[in-house]
Amino acid sequence: MKIKFLGTSSDKPLPREGCNCRQCQSKDEKDKRLRSSILINKKILIDANPDILEQLRSNQIENLDTLIITHEHEDHVGGLKHILRVNRNIRLIRMKPGQHFKLLGADFFAFRIEHSKMVPTVGLVINDVAYIPDSSSLSLAEKYLQDVKIAILDGSMLGRSFGGHLSLNEIIATVKPYKNLKKIYFTHNGHTRKTHKEMVELVQKLGDKRFTLAYDGLEIEV
Repeated sequence: MKIKFLGTSSDKPLPREGCNCRQCQSKDEKDKRLRSSILINKKILIDANPDILEQLRSNQIENLDTLIITHEHEDHVGGLKHILRVNRNIRLIRMKPGQHFKLLGADFFAFRIEHSKMVPTVGLVINDVAYIPDSSSLSLAEKYLQDVKIAILDGSMLGRSFGGHLSLNEIIATVKPYKNLKKIYFTHNGHTRKTHKEMVELVQKLGDKRFTLAYDGLEIEV
């Protein structure tokens, strides 16, 4: 199974307009982030953020088969109308907890994740990968995280939890003991004011070499 990170920022793109921090002034292409979406096996899109058409064009992606939605926050569905306009025959699936199906070589299972009191949210297990880009707690996800090889987790906050997002520090402390996890990627990465390189060094210091930050355009095969 191939996973491509089309975007890896949180609710707003990076760099932030008018900001002079190291992260926003960085010349490293990995510090230029659009909002979070991933592509599975070149045909299945997870979430339609407001930047999605730009992401599809820059990656030369056409003829999507399926769009899967994890929850209805603007940074996950703000591009839905654009997708439906240019892909009229796309299959649209709003995942619900307990939903399980196989599609185009991938096995999908959805489970409830704590994120927003107002907007129901799911995490996904896709083959041997757990995808949880938004979380205020991992208590409902721990049994799934202990049964996969790769985790893609919420990188929104550094230092402390805030606004429906568990901090990187707390996430690392939770999953570090899970020896089944061979690689842990952070997506939905926030305005930490640290560069990509600095953040990779930090998460590996807090955790170990399994931890890293995803970046726009990263493709992994699992």
